[in-house]
Amino acid sequence: MRRLGRIGIFVRVITRFLLNLRRHHRDLFESLDISYARRYLTREGQGAFSMVRPSESDRTLEQVASDLFDLVRRFAGCGNVTGMSSYKHLSRVLSEQCTVDSARGDDGRVAVKPAKEIRSDSLQNPSDPEAGYSSHKGQGYQAQIMETYCPSDGFREEKGLQLITYVAVEPAHKSDAGALLPALSSSTERGLAPGEVLADSPYGSDNNVVAAAERGVAVVSPLQRPKMDKTVTLADFSLPERCDA
Repeated sequence: MRRLGRIGIFVRVITRFLLNLRRHHRDLFESLDISYARRYLTREGQGAFSMVRPSESDRTLEQVASDLFDLVRRFAGCGNVTGMSSYKHLSRVLSEQCTVDSARGDDGRVAVKPAKEIRSDSLQNPSDPEAGYSSHKGQGYQAQIMETYCPSDGFREEKGLQLITYVAVEPAHKSDAGALLPALSSSTERGLAPGEVLADSPYGSDNNVVAAAERGVAVVSPLQRPKMDKTVTLADFSLPERCDA
């Protein structure tokens, strides 16, 4: 999956929609202003979006957001169009990346959300709509893997090879804390339930430890560090009543 920035996501979903609209509803496509085709369906237009200067990125993002909003609004009442997956991607990006001021009626105004407000399960690429985002892992997917563990060579000789007993592929935004119980359920159904699980700290939440114990499985993991409040105020300091020189 190609990694796209925010401008790239907008441009990609608009381009795919226009191509599909031209292919399946030529009359509706030709009813659009010619500027859409020039911006998104020509090599020159696409090249302009790929060479945006950092100082111009905010203005460009506003432009493509406005184009996307206009397309979503223009075809919102056309059932033949709203059923297309490319239109659904337009609507999804609009809801995930933008806010719409509906108080202005039909002339509503669209604004791009700050990057920090974008959810990690937002659309990363219309070619792979199930992919997610993690600030630690990036865009795409992650794999949850559980395998047997042999603590010594003697034990390995007696019990055989170490084997992978569970594999699951998830969008990158999924929390590791939610992966333990499905892994235990799957391995139990196949007669491979472990008696003890060694895992990283996200898997060892209180809820997971209790739920696993009810299934006869002990979870061993490091303690999670509490989130620290890095805000420092005057109240964090103790000052003497008087200070001798």
